[in-house]
Amino acid sequence: MRRQPVTPGPVSQFRSILYVMRQRGWLRLRRVGCLLIMFLIVVMATSWVLSRAVNGVTDRFREHPSPVAGSPFDTVAPARPASSGSPTIDRIARRGKLIVAIGEKPGLARRSPDSGGYTGFDIAMLDLIAHDLGVDPDRTSFKPLSGGSREAALGRGEADLALGGYEITAARSAEVGIAGPYLVLGSTEYGIGLPPGDPVLRERVTAVLRRAIDDGTWARRYAEDLGTPVPNPPLLR
Repeated sequence: MRRQPVTPGPVSQFRSILYVMRQRGWLRLRRVGCLLIMFLIVVMATSWVLSRAVNGVTDRFREHPSPVAGSPFDTVAPARPASSGSPTIDRIARRGKLIVAIGEKPGLARRSPDSGGYTGFDIAMLDLIAHDLGVDPDRTSFKPLSGGSREAALGRGEADLALGGYEITAARSAEVGIAGPYLVLGSTEYGIGLPPGDPVLRERVTAVLRRAIDDGTWARRYAEDLGTPVPNPPLLR
C-alpha cells in the first residue's frame, strides 16, 4: 500500500522558515537591529511624503474663498435713494445745496458788500427751508435776478426757489408755483417762488412757514428785521 505524501502544516512551515533564517545568519541580533532600523526609516519617509501631499491639497483649498450661496450669475442692483415725490427736492438732495434766484429789498434781502452774503427776513425763512430739506444754509448759492428773469430761472430748473421781495401776482402765479403769502406789507403780498408743477415742494415750504408762525420764529424775525410793532401773520394759502 502506497503512502500519500504529508502536506506540512502552518507550524511546520514556520519552523522551516526559522531554520533557514538561522542557517543563513539572518536571526543574529545585529542583523535584526539593522532590519528594524531600516523598517523605521521606511515608515518615517512614507509618513513624510504622505503629510506633504495632504498639506499641498489643503493649501490649494485655502487659496479659494468659501463658496457663497446663490447663483454665480446673481447680481446686486445698486441702491437708489428713495424719491421724495418732488423733482426739485431730489435735485437739491443730489446737489447738497440750494440755488436761489434772489432780488434785493430792504429788510427782506440785503447783500453785504463785505461778505457777499445776504441778510434779512426772507433769508431767515430761507434758512428754515434749507434745514427742512436737509441741506446746509451756508452752502446756498444766490443768483441775483430781477423781474421776469426769476420766473425763467425757475421754469428752466436753474433755480430752486425765488425770494427777496417776491410779490404774489396773477401773472406770476400762472407761470410758477408760489408758497405763501408769508408776509404782507401795505395792498402787497409776498411769497416764495417755486418751479412750476411741483406740489410736493410747495407743501413742504408751506409747512415750514406755518411752523415758523406757530412757534414764534416769524414774530421774532419780523421784529429784528422789520421793526415793531409786529403785525399778525398772514393766512397761508
